[in-house]
Amino acid sequence: MKLLPTPILFLTAAVGALLNGCATTPEAPAVSAQKASASVAAAKPAVAATAATSASSPAVPAPAIPAFVPTPPPPLDPEVTATIQHLTQGAESDARTHELADTTGFPEAIASLAPGAQAPKIEYIDSRSQPPPKGLTADGNSTALVEHDWTGLVLVPISTALSTAYTTSVRLLKVEAHPLRDGRVRIWIRVQNVGRQQLVSEIACAFRMQGETKPLSPYFYELEVPTHAYRDVFFVSPEGKLNTYTVLVRPSRSN
Repeated sequence: MKLLPTPILFLTAAVGALLNGCATTPEAPAVSAQKASASVAAAKPAVAATAATSASSPAVPAPAIPAFVPTPPPPLDPEVTATIQHLTQGAESDARTHELADTTGFPEAIASLAPGAQAPKIEYIDSRSQPPPKGLTADGNSTALVEHDWTGLVLVPISTALSTAYTTSVRLLKVEAHPLRDGRVRIWIRVQNVGRQQLVSEIACAFRMQGETKPLSPYFYELEVPTHAYRDVFFVSPEGKLNTYTVLVRPSRSN
């Protein structure tokens, strides 16, 4: 019976050892926190050194980009200026009134720009199926668009009285007057076939010069236009001061 206290003492010592172990275990995080604080403190001087390095480096200014200065178009000759004033002030003369436009409906006319002339805006139109444009000079000779004499200015007639069609199968979709460098004018015309069969017609432009009471005898140009298609043609006025012009379309006499 005297041996019973021995196990109790043993259990008491074991429990005390376990309690002492639990009490000493949390000391490890405190050591880790101290190390982390020391690491942050050691990193702060590096940040300060980087900031000091950036502040000491002077900013390099960006290179200056020179401003774009467009080349002004060459000045117009007095003959050209007089033609433009005459055609845009029709109320004061016998000329039909035109207005200056910043867009052309004839993209192929760009090929006739004079050197240094400013090109106008271009009205988009699908002209891939169109043949190269042809026209007539003042003496009635057929010519392709090979001269580079257009000033780039576009005059659009306000009145439709500039055109006369002697056939119901034709519609003039567009007419423009392009002043040239020497004072002459190239008249562009878009002819549409609104009939049900291929159109074979004749087209001309009758020019009347200033000081003349009757227009010059026009030269007709034979023009074939497929059904529901269109063709562009042009005519060049004679040398001298143009007063007015009239576009004429009639059925071909060869039919």
